[in-house]
Amino acid sequence: MSNIRERITELMQRHIVVKDAAIGTTLTGTRRDIVPDMLSISERERVVAMYEASIKAGATIITSNTFMSDPLMLASCGVDTPTEEVVKASLEAAKEARERSNKEVFIAGSIGPSTRNISLAIDLTPEQLRDSYRTLIEALKRHGADIFLIESITDVRNAEIAAELCREIAPEVPIIFSATLSKIGGLLASGRPIEKFIEDVAKFEPLAIGFNCSYGVKNVVDNIELLTRFTTLPTYAAPSAGIPDAKGRHPETAKKHTETLRTAAERGMLNIVGGCCGTTVDYTRSVAQMARHYKPRK
Repeated sequence: MSNIRERITELMQRHIVVKDAAIGTTLTGTRRDIVPDMLSISERERVVAMYEASIKAGATIITSNTFMSDPLMLASCGVDTPTEEVVKASLEAAKEARERSNKEVFIAGSIGPSTRNISLAIDLTPEQLRDSYRTLIEALKRHGADIFLIESITDVRNAEIAAELCREIAPEVPIIFSATLSKIGGLLASGRPIEKFIEDVAKFEPLAIGFNCSYGVKNVVDNIELLTRFTTLPTYAAPSAGIPDAKGRHPETAKKHTETLRTAAERGMLNIVGGCCGTTVDYTRSVAQMARHYKPRK
Protein backbone atom coordinates (compact mmCIF):
# COMPACT_ATOMS: atom_id res chain seq x y z
CA MET A 1 0.00 0.00 0.00
CA SER A 2 2.87 2.38 0.77
CA ASN A 3 3.84 2.70 -2.91
CA ILE A 4 0.34 3.49 -4.16
CA ARG A 5 0.86 7.23 -3.71
CA GLU A 6 4.08 7.00 -5.73
CA ARG A 7 2.41 4.97 -8.47
CA ILE A 8 -0.61 7.25 -8.84
CA THR A 9 1.64 10.30 -8.76
CA GLU A 10 3.69 8.75 -11.54
CA LEU A 11 0.54 8.16 -13.59
CA MET A 12 -0.65 11.74 -13.00
CA GLN A 13 2.66 13.02 -14.30
CA ARG A 14 2.31 10.97 -17.48
CA HIS A 15 -1.35 11.56 -18.35
CA ILE A 16 -4.70 12.75 -17.05
CA VAL A 17 -6.09 10.02 -14.80
CA VAL A 18 -9.77 9.17 -15.29
CA LYS A 19 -12.11 8.41 -12.40
CA ASP A 20 -15.52 6.77 -12.76
CA ALA A 21 -18.89 8.53 -12.88
CA ALA A 22 -21.74 8.77 -10.36
CA ILE A 23 -22.54 5.46 -8.71
CA GLY A 24 -25.94 6.61 -7.48
CA THR A 25 -27.05 7.80 -10.92
CA THR A 26 -25.69 4.70 -12.62
CA LEU A 27 -27.44 2.31 -10.25
CA THR A 28 -30.68 4.12 -9.39
CA GLY A 29 -31.24 6.75 -12.08
CA THR A 30 -33.63 9.43 -10.85
CA ARG A 31 -35.12 7.33 -8.03
CA ARG A 32 -34.80 8.72 -4.51
CA ASP A 33 -36.32 5.81 -2.60
CA ILE A 34 -33.22 3.62 -2.85
CA VAL A 35 -30.00 3.86 -0.84
CA PRO A 36 -27.42 3.06 -3.55
CA ASP A 37 -24.90 1.69 -1.03
CA MET A 38 -27.26 -1.19 -0.19
CA LEU A 39 -27.21 -2.47 -3.76
CA SER A 40 -23.69 -3.81 -3.22
CA ILE A 41 -25.40 -6.41 -1.03
CA SER A 42 -28.74 -6.92 -2.76
CA GLU A 43 -27.60 -6.63 -6.40
CA ARG A 44 -23.94 -7.55 -6.25
CA GLU A 45 -23.50 -8.69 -9.86
CA ARG A 46 -25.06 -5.47 -11.12
CA VAL A 47 -22.58 -3.46 -9.07
CA VAL A 48 -19.67 -5.57 -10.32
CA ALA A 49 -20.90 -5.04 -13.90
CA MET A 50 -21.04 -1.28 -13.30
CA TYR A 51 -17.41 -1.28 -12.20
CA GLU A 52 -16.39 -3.49 -15.12
CA ALA A 53 -18.08 -1.10 -17.54
CA SER A 54 -16.35 1.89 -15.96
CA ILE A 55 -12.95 0.24 -16.25
CA LYS A 56 -13.62 -0.74 -19.86
CA ALA A 57 -14.67 2.88 -20.56
CA GLY A 58 -11.28 4.11 -19.36
CA ALA A 59 -11.48 4.63 -15.59
CA THR A 60 -8.25 4.02 -13.69
CA ILE A 61 -9.87 5.02 -10.38
CA ILE A 62 -13.18 3.48 -9.34
CA THR A 63 -15.08 4.68 -6.28
CA SER A 64 -16.46 2.47 -3.55
CA ASN A 65 -20.23 2.48 -3.18
CA THR A 66 -19.97 3.85 0.36
CA PHE A 67 -20.86 7.55 0.11
CA MET A 68 -23.75 7.08 2.56
CA SER A 69 -22.23 4.25 4.58
CA ASP A 70 -21.10 5.85 7.83
CA PRO A 71 -23.42 4.75 10.67
CA LEU A 72 -25.02 8.17 11.17
CA MET A 73 -25.96 8.44 7.51
CA LEU A 74 -27.23 4.88 7.24
CA ALA A 75 -29.41 5.42 10.31
CA SER A 76 -30.80 8.65 8.86
CA CYS A 77 -31.84 6.64 5.78
CA GLY A 78 -33.61 4.05 7.93
CA VAL A 79 -30.97 1.39 7.26
CA ASP A 80 -29.96 -0.90 10.11
CA THR A 81 -27.35 -2.92 8.18
CA PRO A 82 -23.93 -2.43 9.81
CA THR A 83 -21.39 -0.23 8.04
CA GLU A 84 -18.95 -3.14 8.08
CA GLU A 85 -21.27 -5.28 5.98
CA VAL A 86 -22.01 -2.53 3.46
CA VAL A 87 -18.35 -1.59 3.02
CA LYS A 88 -17.23 -5.21 2.72
CA ALA A 89 -19.77 -5.87 -0.04
CA SER A 90 -18.80 -2.73 -1.94
CA LEU A 91 -15.05 -3.27 -1.79
CA GLU A 92 -15.42 -6.92 -2.74
CA ALA A 93 -17.47 -5.95 -5.79
CA ALA A 94 -14.90 -3.34 -6.84
CA LYS A 95 -12.00 -5.74 -6.33
CA GLU A 96 -13.74 -8.46 -8.31
CA ALA A 97 -14.26 -6.08 -11.23
CA ARG A 98 -10.62 -5.05 -11.06
CA GLU A 99 -9.45 -8.65 -11.08
CA ARG A 100 -11.66 -9.49 -14.04
CA SER A 101 -10.31 -6.51 -15.99
CA ASN A 102 -6.66 -7.50 -15.57
CA LYS A 103 -5.82 -3.77 -15.61
CA GLU A 104 -4.14 -1.42 -13.18
CA VAL A 105 -7.06 0.08 -11.27
CA PHE A 106 -7.23 1.86 -7.92
CA ILE A 107 -10.19 1.85 -5.56
CA ALA A 108 -11.07 5.14 -3.89
CA GLY A 109 -12.93 4.65 -0.63
CA SER A 110 -15.75 7.18 -0.66
CA ILE A 111 -16.24 9.18 2.54
CA GLY A 112 -19.26 11.46 2.29
CA PRO A 113 -20.18 14.49 4.43
CA SER A 114 -22.42 12.43 6.76
CA THR A 115 -25.63 13.96 8.10
CA ARG A 116 -24.61 17.34 9.53
CA ASN A 117 -22.23 20.23 9.03
CA ILE A 118 -20.58 19.89 12.40
CA SER A 119 -19.74 23.58 12.64
CA LEU A 120 -23.46 24.39 12.69
CA ALA A 121 -24.99 21.28 14.27
CA ILE A 122 -26.83 21.64 17.56
CA ASP A 123 -27.88 17.98 17.81
CA LEU A 124 -24.57 16.29 16.98
CA THR A 125 -21.22 16.50 18.73
CA PRO A 126 -17.80 16.28 17.08
CA GLU A 127 -17.22 13.09 19.07
CA GLN A 128 -20.34 11.47 17.61
CA LEU A 129 -19.28 12.42 14.09
CA ARG A 130 -15.76 11.15 14.77
CA ASP A 131 -17.11 7.79 15.99
CA SER A 132 -19.24 7.42 12.88
CA TYR A 133 -16.37 8.28 10.56
CA ARG A 134 -14.04 5.96 12.46
CA THR A 135 -16.33 3.00 11.81
CA LEU A 136 -16.42 3.77 8.08
CA ILE A 137 -12.71 4.50 7.67
CA GLU A 138 -11.64 1.40 9.61
CA ALA A 139 -13.87 -0.71 7.36
CA LEU A 140 -12.51 0.93 4.20
CA LYS A 141 -8.96 0.24 5.37
CA ARG A 142 -9.76 -3.33 6.40
CA HIS A 143 -11.34 -4.21 3.05
CA GLY A 144 -8.66 -2.74 0.83
CA ALA A 145 -9.34 0.85 -0.25
CA ASP A 146 -6.28 2.20 -2.07
CA ILE A 147 -7.24 5.86 -1.61
CA PHE A 148 -9.47 7.76 0.80
CA LEU A 149 -11.78 10.09 -1.13
CA ILE A 150 -13.25 12.69 1.22
CA GLU A 151 -15.87 14.17 -1.07
CA SER A 152 -18.80 16.57 -1.31
CA ILE A 153 -17.17 18.69 1.40
CA THR A 154 -19.23 21.65 2.54
CA ASP A 155 -18.07 21.98 6.13
CA VAL A 156 -14.28 21.78 6.17
CA ARG A 157 -14.39 20.73 9.84
CA ASN A 158 -16.17 17.49 8.82
CA ALA A 159 -13.39 16.86 6.32
CA GLU A 160 -10.70 17.59 8.89
CA ILE A 161 -12.22 15.12 11.36
CA ALA A 162 -12.35 12.46 8.63
CA ALA A 163 -8.80 13.19 7.52
CA GLU A 164 -7.44 13.09 11.08
CA LEU A 165 -8.89 9.59 11.37
CA CYS A 166 -7.52 8.56 7.98
CA ARG A 167 -4.05 9.57 9.11
CA GLU A 168 -4.47 7.77 12.46
CA ILE A 169 -5.92 4.56 11.03
CA ALA A 170 -4.01 4.25 7.74
CA PRO A 171 -1.29 6.88 7.36
CA GLU A 172 0.02 5.17 4.25
CA VAL A 173 -3.25 5.58 2.31
CA PRO A 174 -3.31 8.81 0.25
CA ILE A 175 -6.23 11.23 0.57
CA ILE A 176 -8.12 13.17 -2.08
CA PHE A 177 -10.13 16.16 -0.85
CA SER A 178 -13.10 17.21 -3.00
CA ALA A 179 -15.41 20.07 -2.05
CA THR A 180 -18.73 21.30 -3.37
CA LEU A 181 -18.95 24.84 -4.69
CA SER A 182 -21.13 27.90 -4.37
CA LYS A 183 -22.54 29.59 -7.47
CA ILE A 184 -20.27 32.48 -6.51
CA GLY A 185 -16.79 32.02 -7.92
CA GLY A 186 -14.01 31.23 -5.50
CA LEU A 187 -16.22 29.98 -2.67
CA LEU A 188 -17.19 26.56 -1.37
CA ALA A 189 -20.89 25.87 -0.83
CA SER A 190 -20.31 26.84 2.81
CA GLY A 191 -18.98 30.23 1.75
CA ARG A 192 -15.37 29.42 2.63
CA PRO A 193 -12.85 30.82 0.13
CA ILE A 194 -10.96 28.30 -1.98
CA GLU A 195 -7.59 29.53 -0.77
CA LYS A 196 -8.63 28.94 2.85
CA PHE A 197 -9.85 25.44 1.95
CA ILE A 198 -6.41 24.69 0.52
CA GLU A 199 -4.76 25.92 3.71
CA ASP A 200 -7.14 23.79 5.80
CA VAL A 201 -6.27 20.49 4.10
CA ALA A 202 -2.66 21.02 2.96
CA LYS A 203 -1.38 19.70 6.30
CA PHE A 204 -2.71 16.26 5.37
CA GLU A 205 -0.46 16.15 2.26
CA PRO A 206 -3.26 15.34 -0.19
CA LEU A 207 -2.79 13.21 -3.26
CA ALA A 208 -5.05 15.72 -5.02
CA ILE A 209 -7.51 18.49 -4.22
CA GLY A 210 -10.51 19.79 -6.11
CA PHE A 211 -14.25 19.79 -6.52
CA ASN A 212 -17.14 17.49 -7.25
CA CYS A 213 -20.85 17.79 -8.03
CA SER A 214 -21.67 21.51 -7.49
CA TYR A 215 -23.54 23.47 -10.18
CA GLY A 216 -22.37 21.55 -13.19
CA VAL A 217 -19.25 21.29 -15.27
CA LYS A 218 -18.60 24.99 -15.98
CA ASN A 219 -18.90 25.82 -12.29
CA VAL A 220 -16.22 23.22 -11.50
CA VAL A 221 -13.92 24.13 -14.40
CA ASP A 222 -14.02 27.86 -13.57
CA ASN A 223 -13.05 27.13 -9.98
CA ILE A 224 -10.36 24.60 -10.92
CA GLU A 225 -8.74 27.49 -12.75
CA LEU A 226 -8.85 29.53 -9.54
CA LEU A 227 -7.53 26.57 -7.57
CA THR A 228 -4.43 26.33 -9.75
CA ARG A 229 -3.52 29.91 -8.84
CA PHE A 230 -3.29 29.02 -5.15
CA THR A 231 -1.64 25.60 -5.09
CA THR A 232 0.74 23.31 -6.93
CA LEU A 233 -1.10 20.23 -5.66
CA PRO A 234 -2.59 17.92 -8.31
CA THR A 235 -6.17 18.79 -9.22
CA TYR A 236 -9.33 16.70 -9.00
CA ALA A 237 -12.46 17.54 -11.02
CA ALA A 238 -15.64 15.45 -10.86
CA PRO A 239 -18.53 17.74 -11.83
CA SER A 240 -22.19 16.86 -11.87
CA ALA A 241 -24.26 16.98 -15.05
CA GLY A 242 -25.92 20.17 -13.84
CA ILE A 243 -28.77 20.93 -11.47
CA PRO A 244 -31.58 18.36 -11.81
CA ASP A 245 -35.14 19.32 -12.62
CA ALA A 246 -38.18 18.41 -10.52
CA LYS A 247 -38.07 14.85 -11.88
CA GLY A 248 -34.39 14.42 -11.03
CA ARG A 249 -33.15 14.72 -14.61
CA HIS A 250 -29.81 16.44 -15.15
CA PRO A 251 -29.51 18.81 -18.15
CA GLU A 252 -25.87 18.42 -19.24
CA THR A 253 -25.08 15.76 -21.82
CA ALA A 254 -21.91 13.70 -21.97
CA LYS A 255 -20.84 15.84 -24.92
CA LYS A 256 -21.25 19.12 -23.03
CA HIS A 257 -19.58 17.62 -19.97
CA THR A 258 -16.59 16.52 -22.03
CA GLU A 259 -16.24 19.65 -24.14
CA THR A 260 -16.25 21.91 -21.09
CA LEU A 261 -13.67 19.71 -19.36
CA ARG A 262 -11.66 19.89 -22.59
CA THR A 263 -11.22 23.63 -22.06
CA ALA A 264 -9.46 22.85 -18.77
CA ALA A 265 -7.39 20.07 -20.34
CA GLU A 266 -6.27 22.39 -23.13
CA ARG A 267 -4.90 24.77 -20.50
CA GLY A 268 -3.11 22.00 -18.64
CA MET A 269 -5.23 22.23 -15.49
CA LEU A 270 -6.30 18.60 -14.94
CA ASN A 271 -4.76 15.65 -13.13
CA ILE A 272 -7.74 13.49 -12.10
CA VAL A 273 -11.07 13.90 -13.87
CA GLY A 274 -14.40 12.11 -13.54
CA GLY A 275 -18.08 12.73 -12.90
CA CYS A 276 -20.62 13.11 -10.14
CA CYS A 277 -24.43 13.28 -9.94
CA GLY A 278 -26.14 12.78 -13.29
CA THR A 279 -23.14 11.21 -15.00
CA THR A 280 -22.87 7.59 -16.14
CA VAL A 281 -20.40 5.30 -17.87
CA ASP A 282 -21.14 7.11 -21.16
CA TYR A 283 -19.63 10.24 -19.60
CA THR A 284 -16.61 8.25 -18.42
CA ARG A 285 -16.04 6.90 -21.93
CA SER A 286 -16.35 10.35 -23.49
CA VAL A 287 -14.04 12.01 -20.96
CA ALA A 288 -11.45 9.23 -21.24
CA GLN A 289 -11.37 9.56 -25.03
CA MET A 290 -10.84 13.30 -24.68
CA ALA A 291 -8.28 13.13 -21.87
CA ARG A 292 -5.82 10.94 -23.74
CA HIS A 293 -5.10 13.82 -26.13
CA TYR A 294 -3.86 16.24 -23.46
CA LYS A 295 -0.99 16.48 -21.03
CA PRO A 296 -1.70 16.63 -17.30
CA ARG A 297 -1.04 19.56 -15.03
CA LYS A 298 2.60 19.60 -13.97
